[in-house]
Amino acid sequence: MPVTSILFVVIIAVALLALRLFNSLRTMQIQLGFGAIVPRYESPVLFWLAIVLQCLGLGALLAIIYCVFFVLPNQVMS
Repeated sequence: MPVTSILFVVIIAVALLALRLFNSLRTMQIQLGFGAIVPRYESPVLFWLAIVLQCLGLGALLAIIYCVFFVLPNQVMS
């Protein structure tokens, strides 16, 4: 039961992060947490750095899901 609750939280986090990444790439501007907006053409390095960090966060959450489904069930119980 605890694995399903952890997985539920991770899947919601993946959905929210993917939605935020899609919206950033669609509008070509990123809204930072404190209210600042970074357009692609005014600061391309900061824009792509934020996109890379969002992709890394999404990859980390997908790695957690992978471990829950494929790695943990195959572990030998000791």
